[in-house]
Amino acid sequence: MEISQGIYSVGGRSNQTAIFFNKVKGEPQHSNLKITNTESLIDNQWLPWGDNNLYPQEFAAKLKMTGVAVGGLEVLTAAHFGTGFRLYQGQETEEAIIFKERLVSSFPEISAFYYRTKFDIFNSEIVTDYETFRIAFPEYLLSPNGDKIISVRRLKAAEVRFQVPDNNGVMNNIGVNTDWGNYKAENTAVIPCFGANIPIDEIKTFCKLTGIVRFTIPVIDTLLIEKSYPSVGWHASFKNGWVDVVLAIPAFKKAMFEQQLSVKYLIHVADDYFKHIYQEDWDAFSADEKQKKRQELVDLIDSELKGSKGGGKSIISPFFRDENGKEIKGIQIDEIKQPQGNGDFLLDSSAANYELLTAMGVDPCLITGGAFGGKTLSGSGSDKREAWTILCAKLPIKQIRTLQIFENIKFWNSWDPTVFGKFPNINLTTLDKNKNGQEKVVN
Repeated sequence: MEISQGIYSVGGRSNQTAIFFNKVKGEPQHSNLKITNTESLIDNQWLPWGDNNLYPQEFAAKLKMTGVAVGGLEVLTAAHFGTGFRLYQGQETEEAIIFKERLVSSFPEISAFYYRTKFDIFNSEIVTDYETFRIAFPEYLLSPNGDKIISVRRLKAAEVRFQVPDNNGVMNNIGVNTDWGNYKAENTAVIPCFGANIPIDEIKTFCKLTGIVRFTIPVIDTLLIEKSYPSVGWHASFKNGWVDVVLAIPAFKKAMFEQQLSVKYLIHVADDYFKHIYQEDWDAFSADEKQKKRQELVDLIDSELKGSKGGGKSIISPFFRDENGKEIKGIQIDEIKQPQGNGDFLLDSSAANYELLTAMGVDPCLITGGAFGGKTLSGSGSDKREAWTILCAKLPIKQIRTLQIFENIKFWNSWDPTVFGKFPNINLTTLDKNKNGQEKVVN
């Protein structure tokens, strides 16, 4: 029962303990660091994400136009999720600990939860949010008595904002709004929020005492100097101008092609050419007939030179002299140089793509069979295989956060503690090492 504001009595009459959420009277506690907010609040209570509170939306809009970033993000998401969520069980032997993959159906309660919540799809959405923004928000739903977590679903990270911390430095709630650009308080769902460092049993006790039936425990990357929303390393290329370079080049090229003359040859035809061909008949032609003869010649030359039909052909043009003895070329064809046809700006684009993929930790050979303006990014099969192996080897530090969702549910629902979740991956191999050319990798 509540014995004072925010203070509850837990246990029977003979063994009562007073707790102030995450604090037990008389026991040592971790430091409680208060957060000083220096940002302009939304509706005097929500912490803005970005200068105008629309950073996720503006970032996503620019991301969709950046092909190399889309490809790199797909690689990160696919590697993180692997072949999907799988159950494993550990067993101790005298020599080592053996981990075996188990069927979900081997655990009826887990199986019912897994299929009811479409747990694999849920995890794929959480992984996508985490890889994009390094933060994700699962919403846990409790049974009426609070004993079980009966469902979990993803809240779109881009639609979530943290509430301003209280006097103890704790962010007690999140706000979910599908249109922060046109904020209305009545359209904002307020959901209780608990830190990932708070023990599950304390959250469970608190929810029972306060009647909370749904809440979130954010899956969030390590904060360095940030106070609320994490700063994603590979977003640096969107902030420092490299992505602007990538996006500017296609726009510039398009504008150039739309405005320039699409002419490859300049054809000079001497008017004396027609006198030489038609002799005294030329002077007898009317003006319209002369123009028709000129047009027929132009059309003939154009049809013979244009496209693959003109490949390897030759044009013979007579040389003759005018009445003063000066040599005249009957027909002269000059090629018009294309100043931007030599791949200008491709090196700039290639450098920008390198910068972006390097920050992502994605080897370019994993998303392209060729180069971004050069010949150094194609990669052999071995290059791609080793690049994928290295990428997967770096995943555990991310997966411990996304897999914590299952751990939270497992602990709350008192499932078998020897069972845990993993995102195994498939690593391609050569046929001499494995007949089907692949092997399962579990980090």
